[in-house]
Amino acid sequence: MNKDYVIKFIKDSWKAFRPFSLTLAIGSTTLGIVAAYKMGAINFSSSRDLLLVILVTIAGLLAQSGANLVNDYFEGSFRYYRPSGRKVKFLGVDRTYFDIYVFLWAMACFGLSSLIGLYLIYITDYKMLIIGLIGIFGAYAYTGEPFVFKRKGLGVPISFITMGPLMVLGASYPFTKELSLYPILLSLPASFIIPALMISNEMRDFQRDANLSLGTLSVRIGSKLSTYIYRFLVFGAYILTAIYVMLDFYPITTLLVFITLPIALKAHRAVCKFEKLGIPYTNNLHWTFTLLLIATLLIG
Repeated sequence: MNKDYVIKFIKDSWKAFRPFSLTLAIGSTTLGIVAAYKMGAINFSSSRDLLLVILVTIAGLLAQSGANLVNDYFEGSFRYYRPSGRKVKFLGVDRTYFDIYVFLWAMACFGLSSLIGLYLIYITDYKMLIIGLIGIFGAYAYTGEPFVFKRKGLGVPISFITMGPLMVLGASYPFTKELSLYPILLSLPASFIIPALMISNEMRDFQRDANLSLGTLSVRIGSKLSTYIYRFLVFGAYILTAIYVMLDFYPITTLLVFITLPIALKAHRAVCKFEKLGIPYTNNLHWTFTLLLIATLLIG
């Protein structure tokens, strides 16, 4: 097999998988687990609970991986252009073998996540099934045909719901076996940054999407209002953290998240200027903010 082809295949697979974005799933599942721990539902000396922690985390990672790959299949195939690549009919469209590989890889991720989900349903009840079904559907439908929520202006709210409160609740439920607002409220400041990341993505592609009449939220409401929403979400995460501390819902140590404010300001400037760096800056903000929040919640 041609060495250059193998190297390109590995590089393209890495691009499609987007491993650095998986901090979203790690953050949300961990916050759900932390919430369950603070509710007294986890005993870390129990091998069963430790196994559940691992399974819940893997299920979240697989679900987001499937979403990443579906997004690449429907929107990113131009990045893997091969002039001599043979195309075949797949789902009614001419596709390269690499495109098909990406789609099947996505389905495998969803399938494996669903297998873990079946076990979680077995040890809980039908509510876990509903959480899982909504999560998998949302992950696929974000950019997957025939739904494509992103082009209906629903991508930002769907990403907030599925990668934020829903994933947090899904991570805590196998331990607590109760639908409580506590995990959702506990994770809300970090969850705010997830849709902000989606807006940074849409703002990067704003001119292209507007020219192609793609109905993303940013195109529908305009760049000015999109930046206002971005500010509300990013800086609202800090304001909500401060409010939680004043209400004794968070320990005072969580104010350490404010040391990430320079990253937030840098991300905000980049997004307002439609720069590509808005995406990595916002992603860096999410994982550093979330990591500090998790650590201070546990210490506090």
